[in-house]
Amino acid sequence: MELPPNLDADKLAQRIHDARLMETREIESILAKAGGRGQADTKLFISLLQRGEHLTNWQVTRLVEGQRKGYFYGNWKILYLIGVGTFARVYRAYHTKTGDIKAIKVLRSRHSSNDEMREHFLREGRMVMKLRHPNIVPISEVDEDMGRIYMVMDFVEGQNLRDYVKAHKKLSVPRTLGIVRDIAAGLAYAAEEKINHRDMKLSNVLLSSRGQAKLVDFGLATEAGDSGELTGGPRSIDYAGLERTTGVKRDDKRSDIFFLGCMLYHMLTGVPPLVETRERMKRLSADRFKDVAPITNHVPDLPQRVVLLVSRMMDLKPENRIQTPKLALAEIEQVMAAVERGDAEQIDENMSRQQADEFAKMMAAREEGKDKTVMVIDSNQQVQNSLREKLKKIGYRVLITADPQRGLERFRDRDPAEGLPADCVIFGCGGLGGQGVMAFQEFVTSDRIARTPAILVVTEKLKQHVQPQWVKDPQNEVLSMPLKFKYVQRALRKLLKLQVQK
Repeated sequence: MELPPNLDADKLAQRIHDARLMETREIESILAKAGGRGQADTKLFISLLQRGEHLTNWQVTRLVEGQRKGYFYGNWKILYLIGVGTFARVYRAYHTKTGDIKAIKVLRSRHSSNDEMREHFLREGRMVMKLRHPNIVPISEVDEDMGRIYMVMDFVEGQNLRDYVKAHKKLSVPRTLGIVRDIAAGLAYAAEEKINHRDMKLSNVLLSSRGQAKLVDFGLATEAGDSGELTGGPRSIDYAGLERTTGVKRDDKRSDIFFLGCMLYHMLTGVPPLVETRERMKRLSADRFKDVAPITNHVPDLPQRVVLLVSRMMDLKPENRIQTPKLALAEIEQVMAAVERGDAEQIDENMSRQQADEFAKMMAAREEGKDKTVMVIDSNQQVQNSLREKLKKIGYRVLITADPQRGLERFRDRDPAEGLPADCVIFGCGGLGGQGVMAFQEFVTSDRIARTPAILVVTEKLKQHVQPQWVKDPQNEVLSMPLKFKYVQRALRKLLKLQVQK
């Protein structure tokens, strides 16, 4: 540890005294062993404090940094930091009167003056204090010390599930089912008390030294009152993305089941089913939930019952998903019993291959237009929006303009060193009428514009203006309205010579 040049043993001793971490006689005794007042070696003094377990490394580090507060909350003496979250810090603490060891969750100082955050923190404490279940870490006390709100909960010797999975990679089927059974049991009990967790993830599960899983952090939980109306804190981004994708109301009770399924998937494969990212928009994207690879892509020899369990928990159609934690617990226990009996057949090899092929086709379709740019020239906003959405969904970059001349200028005025502005241009006549036909004609005949594939979309009335050579030219396609997107997609594949997986 690097010590500040102006910190000597006497000053450190004074800080220990001011922080109330040791009795004066104890401090003087250790100081004497290090050389006495005015003579003591600072590093030796620190070493004696730590070796004699008078102070923890965390306490010493803070004292050296000049921190004189934050060592006590009520009768609880903080020993060291366990974890840090967005809203709170969690410490291991010792009760100065009873000797109990607990975990103390403290609202971070920057939120202490925020009335809404304080109420949110207190609500979590009050909500969980009434829960008593072997698979939920209990809260025994919620209090305030010098403006800082804290809650006291059982200290669980072990580690969180995320760190455990990271260290062990894939877990065995029996071990995974045992853990997810514990989690589901805690969820089912909370649901009976009209509480939904709303933040199901590996880091919110603790594994005790005996291997028992326990739920923590109900900070985003919702609670149903006597009227049945749910009250709770802000919604996590992941839950918001799922509920927006599946079209259910905010705080749908089945969302906990989906994310419990995600945890089951992650433990069995060692891979998270949802793309992990810090970008808010990507976490909200529907594709993130729709692009989950079949679990058999990662573990092809899983028992069929296990595969079906994961599928039922993670079904994107909420009505097809297991509906409650109690039902999920029952199904998990049935699968565990089947695995223990040895009558859980492996997933059919052909079914596994078929699932993998279907997923590969879906992902390939999403990248069909990768690295290709399409320019859409049409003044009809509905057509613009429709083509933009559908083309982007299959990987194209899309440029939109309602002005034909502006679109042509992008080609005429381009810097040759920068390449073409688009790989194909779609001229729509629904909004532009004859203007669209004239722009298309100029585009395909102008010597000043490099030959680029083009699609002309004409109305029945404008078909008479279509010239035979446009239809024959392999660089062009002429489509009729009303327009179906599959014909646009087919034309782009042909003009851009795209190889598409079938």
